[in-house]
Amino acid sequence: MHTLDIIRIIASLLAIAVGVALAGRRAWFLWRLLRKAQPMPDRWGHWGTKLKYQLRHVLGQEKILRWTGAGIAHVFVFWGFVILQSQSVEALGEVFDPDFHIPLIGRWEVLGFLQDLFSVLVLLGVAMFAIYRLAQSPQLLGMKSRFAGSYLNHGWYVLLLEFGLLYTVMILRATRAAHGTLPYPRGAFISQWLGETLFAGVGEFALDLIATVFLIAHIAVLFGFLVFIMNSKHLHIFSVVPNVLFARLPKALGALEAEKIDVESMSEDDVLGVGEIDHFGFKRFLDMYTCTECGRCQSQCPAWNTGKPLSPKLVIMDLRDHLYAKGPYMLDPALAGRNDPAADLAPPNGHENIDILNMKLVGDTPGEDNAVIDFDVLWSCTTCGACVEECPVDIEHVDAILDLRRYKVQMESSFPQEAGGMLRNVENAGDPWGLGQSKRMEWAHGLDVPVVNGQIPDDVEYLFWVGCAGALEDRSKKVTRTVAQLLNQAGVRYAVLGQQESCTGDPARRLGMEYLFQMMAQANVELLNGVGARKIVVWCPHCFNTIRNEYPAFGGTFEVIHHTQLLAQLVDDGRLAPQSAIDKKVTYHDPCYLGRHNEIYDPPRAVVDAVQGLEKVEMQRCRNHGFCCGAGGARFYMEETIGKRVNHERIDEALELDPDLVSTACPFCFAMLDDAVSDKVGRGDLAEGRTKVVDVSQILAESLLPVAAVNGERDHKSVNVAVPEEGSNAERAGQP
Repeated sequence: MHTLDIIRIIASLLAIAVGVALAGRRAWFLWRLLRKAQPMPDRWGHWGTKLKYQLRHVLGQEKILRWTGAGIAHVFVFWGFVILQSQSVEALGEVFDPDFHIPLIGRWEVLGFLQDLFSVLVLLGVAMFAIYRLAQSPQLLGMKSRFAGSYLNHGWYVLLLEFGLLYTVMILRATRAAHGTLPYPRGAFISQWLGETLFAGVGEFALDLIATVFLIAHIAVLFGFLVFIMNSKHLHIFSVVPNVLFARLPKALGALEAEKIDVESMSEDDVLGVGEIDHFGFKRFLDMYTCTECGRCQSQCPAWNTGKPLSPKLVIMDLRDHLYAKGPYMLDPALAGRNDPAADLAPPNGHENIDILNMKLVGDTPGEDNAVIDFDVLWSCTTCGACVEECPVDIEHVDAILDLRRYKVQMESSFPQEAGGMLRNVENAGDPWGLGQSKRMEWAHGLDVPVVNGQIPDDVEYLFWVGCAGALEDRSKKVTRTVAQLLNQAGVRYAVLGQQESCTGDPARRLGMEYLFQMMAQANVELLNGVGARKIVVWCPHCFNTIRNEYPAFGGTFEVIHHTQLLAQLVDDGRLAPQSAIDKKVTYHDPCYLGRHNEIYDPPRAVVDAVQGLEKVEMQRCRNHGFCCGAGGARFYMEETIGKRVNHERIDEALELDPDLVSTACPFCFAMLDDAVSDKVGRGDLAEGRTKVVDVSQILAESLLPVAAVNGERDHKSVNVAVPEEGSNAERAGQP
């Protein structure tokens, strides 16, 4: 055995041993930490469906490719490193045998071709990512950069290590080609070309020396990269498979996850929600492990885009940093009494001087130093789901935020005080405004609207769930009348619950008051089952989502459709045929709980498309990329004092198209956008009457019904839509 052989073997084995030891130690720490999380039994099972999803989502890079440029670069790197692991296997074999090739496939020319092809593609992907990082630099773009708040150096280290892996192995393969020992004399076209170009005429000893140096370098970079992966955001290359495997399908939107609350069986030790990091379920830990800090969620978040402190990415990062910092104490409680905890027990970023064990997970007031998540961060979320929609690794940001809210609301009664009125009203009066059941049928005055009395008759096809806003909020009541008139005109047999109807509990659940929601849900399910409800048509997407997706957990399984779905079907069946053309420009705002949460994008557009003469234009952010109105997550009932109002941001985007009508299909979107228009008019930024906010049903009705009927009047005189007075979000909690 020659001296170079001895050096090659000893140095390579040393690099492997150190790398495996350090990476293994970290992997053991992460595994033990994961086992400290709470079990989530509902995440097990349905393996066939999950395997198909895994193939499409991980191997197919489905969500990654939604962002074309970065997606293509990631596909190059992902598939490149899947294939190029064969090069690393060859390098490991070469430590002991310079002529090594992989058994069975090691001389297959196709493999050699793919290795060289993807070496070039990975280098191209690395270059694309480097350019993208420079273009998206927070130093240039500030908060608009999706990398704002990320650990920027980690990204550059990854690119340098990936380049190092490729560079060292390409030189190594070139020496083998020059030596004549490369097992792919024709397929490995790049390696052969480099061997002929770089090492033509180089002597035998020099080739051996170069090969030894670059082999050791490649193995050192390979196992150094492994150690880096286990200690950085690049951990996702290992954790993404289990994270996607245990993800909620088809995505973590629609219904929220929460345990059933049985007050009678609770003890003093029971906890509602998450007040400590180890209260989270194991999927939340996997989310923290898997965050790539790519910032796609952040770039789409309505709170972040309007100057608020909430970034879904930073929430996950802060929780992850806290988990890693507190992890050693969780695994060994005896550490809490030590004065010199291990060096890797550093507090989360930005909390260097805080005692980890005494940190609050969420602050009770804005700006608390000893809180992992700031008060304003938690309560800025509209639960719109844009973060979940965009996340390429299936992190469930909204679920994590609601876990935290449940604890603050139910265990500590810590939440924005203006939301308290809404909770009291829902509990005591059955609606967020506290108007009571006696007001629930005022919207139908003068209309022929059947009210359920006992069992729903067999000839009634639909139960029309009006909802609190549809029954009690002035602007929404006009839409409810319009929908009822359209159903009457189409000959649809329907009925309403009238004074029996109550709040679905959605605003309480999104605020975090899970107990109140479950109380409302159980009562409503009992009522709906009692009257024999089968098909329910709903015009509020929040009610729609709750009855459709959340009531089944309480024994209420119904066929639930949105009013735009029914109207689109009635038009398609010819039961509603628009008569007159409308010469106006219209754009449509996708409600989050109808669109992203329930994938209903086309029916509202189909209703508008049925009306002739309209010029239909889409906002830049639409469909699954739509921008929130700002009302979700119970934000409708809270003040908005930080940054720009979300509804103002959305209406500004709509007004860029200079529309006559801004249409939507949700009472809360209707109110928020209409308020934003009124604010614009009040400031003199928009001419009064230039742009109106309408429900899509009102557009259809305008071509079918007299103008007075569309505006909720009982006679047939032509009147204008009333412009509502400007009001704050807090005022909405106390009055319609």
